[in-house]
Amino acid sequence: MRALVFILITGSVLIGCTSSKKIIEPNAKSETLEAMITKKAFAIESDWMYPMATASMNAIANSGLLPPGSSTNSINLIGNPNYLKVYGDSIAIDLPFYGERQLAGSYGSNQGGIVFKGIPDQYEVTKDEKKQRHTIKFRVKNNSESYRVIITLYPNWGTNITINSSHLTSIRYRGTVFVPEDDSTVVTN
Repeated sequence: MRALVFILITGSVLIGCTSSKKIIEPNAKSETLEAMITKKAFAIESDWMYPMATASMNAIANSGLLPPGSSTNSINLIGNPNYLKVYGDSIAIDLPFYGERQLAGSYGSNQGGIVFKGIPDQYEVTKDEKKQRHTIKFRVKNNSESYRVIITLYPNWGTNITINSSHLTSIRYRGTVFVPEDDSTVVTN
């Protein structure tokens, strides 16, 4: 009887201790994301913006100019129209910007944010199989200002956009990717 109990307990322990490697099966959502990235047909709307915390941002926060629920290092964009669209070889960006301008911009420009329509330079897509995410890197130039953009797309359709500018402080946006209904904002050449 003791031998039978010993065998059952030992067998249970051995079965419970076996290595269990979790295999993630691709689902319809991740397959759709993969297809959008491959076809270069997707759009991103950001819900949060993360500017670099500087003395100027503290002054803006102290003056009460930030949207409700925001702080100097995280600004709520819900209800604020913004987008980054990729359609074929073209990209359209219209994102708000809070931060500091490091170099003087062009005169007569009424654009207060990061705005671009056209074809990017050095468009590169990589996929990290282990972390199940895609990274898209490209450069765009708007007049004398240039931007280096890094987009990270996650299987749950969450996104991070990091923008490094030649004239502005760095900024990051968090949002979601979706299939665009209208591609009229994108220039195709």
